[in-house]
Amino acid sequence: MSKLPKLKIQSPFGSGNEGDICDLEQAKHRLSYGSESVVLVDGQVVNSYEELVQIVAQERYKDKEFLKVVLLPLIAGG
Repeated sequence: MSKLPKLKIQSPFGSGNEGDICDLEQAKHRLSYGSESVVLVDGQVVNSYEELVQIVAQERYKDKEFLKVVLLPLIAGG
């Protein structure tokens, strides 16, 4: 099996290419799925660690070094 890409975690309010880098195992404990923020991986909403694993393991990402993860704050109300 090929090596899985690392995750480059960015806030939408950050500048440029800044980002915290972690591997898939670290993301299990570092990302808040659904409670405090919306997690986007390659434009796809991720609701759990299991969904993240499924996305990262897809064939189309096998040769990528990094996948961009964007954390959007969850804002209640209208």
